[in-house]
Order: sequence, then structure tokens, then C-alpha cells
Amino acid sequence: MASRRPYGSSNGSTWLWLLILALAIAILLFYGWQRGGGSIDLPALFGGSGESAAERVRGAASGNGVAATIGSGGAAGAGVLAGGPSADGTPVGERAGVDGLTTTNGALQSGGQVAADGQVAASEQVAPDGQVPATPGPDGPEEAAPSPGPKYPLPAGAAQAGDPSLPDPARSDEPILEALTGIAPRVELGRFGNIGDFTRRVVITVDNLPRERVPAQYSIVQRIPGALVIDNRDNEVIELNPENSRRYDTFVSFATSIGARHLASVYLRFYPLFQREYQLIGFPDGHFHDRVIEAIDDMLAAPSPRQPIRLRQPKVHYIYADPALERLSAGQKIMIRIGPENAARLKQLLRELRVELIGQRSE
Repeated sequence: MASRRPYGSSNGSTWLWLLILALAIAILLFYGWQRGGGSIDLPALFGGSGESAAERVRGAASGNGVAATIGSGGAAGAGVLAGGPSADGTPVGERAGVDGLTTTNGALQSGGQVAADGQVAASEQVAPDGQVPATPGPDGPEEAAPSPGPKYPLPAGAAQAGDPSLPDPARSDEPILEALTGIAPRVELGRFGNIGDFTRRVVITVDNLPRERVPAQYSIVQRIPGALVIDNRDNEVIELNPENSRRYDTFVSFATSIGARHLASVYLRFYPLFQREYQLIGFPDGHFHDRVIEAIDDMLAAPSPRQPIRLRQPKVHYIYADPALERLSAGQKIMIRIGPENAARLKQLLRELRVELIGQRSE
């Protein structure tokens, strides 16, 4: 019987070769670590192009046609855009990334160009809110375009901002009322007008006349007393009774009795107060004088519908049955509601007032 070799003695040379192989791999990895600048680049180590991973990322960011989408943590996203449109059809170079980063022409941008080393220039970092700071032009910071001037300049003699004779805006009601009582009885002013907070009421009323409606709580004119006069035929056809216009006779007579010249003189004397209020209600670059002329022109363009005028009552209030009439502005609806005769008298006053304010007649 043949003698048996001791267990494991036949594998001694195998273990020796494994130890030598392990040492060789360790030396090779150490060599690759040194070559990669502190990181191991396996493709370059085993016959690749020889570029490190950092160099390849910088190459992609500097415009080789591949754009990486950056997530909120700053790491590359799961997909890349490599030429042509993306999955949603957006061309490369027009697709926004996350947190203000944008892919443009294959380059990662963060408020500016990518530097040669793949880093964003320190002077062009993204602001905390993700917005790109404005970059001064070659001649210094770009100045904002000046606001356009008024379409209708004020006539000569109008008060200017800073005029020492103007009252404090917070205490302007009494001086304006005194000026108005010089051209109309104080009792009549209180009967037809809302005097308190005068400048704001004038501005809000004028601004909304060419719009859909004038807010009743800010109207400069008090509500005309009396109920709407209608003709109701069998609850089917509702018509505006011509006698309804008689409710407005007294107010129209009061307005026309003041005259365009006197109205214009008070308006121009206190114009800076109206302009200031117009800016405060939401038009910092607007010109209230332009809005006054627009409101006048809108009311002058009011149609003269055929009588009788039919109405509807879908809920509580009556509306015009004709959709074209119902779409008219608040000022034009007033001209219809006061009746043809009163509308003609009020239009004549408005034409004269327009001449006083800009010096040329409206056709």
C-alpha cells in the first residue's frame, strides 16, 4: 500500500503563487493611485485613454457636446443630453436644470461660463435665490430705461410737484372744498358729491370709468335717489322706461352749471395731489392726466342705442339684454342710463373740459 502525503503539503506552491499575485495587484493599484492624483482610474490603468475621471468631467463641461443635468445635491443626474432634442423635445442648450443651473450648448452653467478647470468663476456664482446676478456691460452697469412721458402734457399754469402752496395730502379735503365752494354752493356739493377723502375718490372714480364698474364705496358722486323706472310686460319683456332719465336731470344741471373752465382750474391747481394718489393706488409710472383724458374720450364714444332699451334680471340687478350694451364700460353705461338728452348735455361739457385740459378738440 502506497504511503499517503500529509494533508495540504501538495498545495504549498499554490499559496505561494497567490501571495505573489496579490502583492503584484497591490503594487499596480498603488501606481495607479499615484498617477490619478489621489483617485484610481481603472480604464486608464488597464489600457484606457490615460485621462483621469476629473479630466473627463471637465472635458464634458467645456463643450464636447454632452450636458449633464445637476441635481440639488450637486451630483450628476441619471441622464445626459448628448446632442439633438431631449425626451420632451427640448433642444440641447434650452433645458433648465435644478436649483438655477442651466445646460447650455453642452456646458454646465451656474450664472456664468465654466472656467478652464471646470469650475464656475467666483465672480459669477448663482445668487442665493437661484437668480443670475446682473453682469455690468463694458460701459458699466446698465441703466433702467426711463419711463415714457405723458401722452397729454399738462397745460401751462398747472401746479407742479413740490409747490409750497399745496396742502398736506392728509389734510387736503378742506382746502379743496374751499376752492370748490368758490364755483358751486357748498350745499349742492354735499348733495351730489362725496367730499371725504376727496383726492382718492376722484382718482379711483376716473380710473374705473373706462373699466367694467366703479366701486360704489369709492365713488366721488353720491348715488342718485329713486328706483329704476322700468316697463314690465307680463314678466317677459323688461324695458327701461324713458322717464327713468328724469332722475338724473338735477345732477346733470348741477354739473353743467359749474362749467368746464372752473372744473379745470380746480383740477389743475391741485393736480400734484391727484397724481400722487394715482401712483399710490398702483400706477407708480403712470400719469393721471392721461387717464382723465382717456376717461373723457371713452364717455364721449358712448353709443346712442335705439329706444326702448330692453333689460334682463338674471338675479337681483338688471342688466342690458343686448350683449353689446352690457359689454360697455362703466362710463358709457352711465351715458345710456341718464337718457339721450342728458347724455348730449354731459357730452358737451366733457368736450369743453377736454379743450381746457389739452387745448384741442375731440372729434
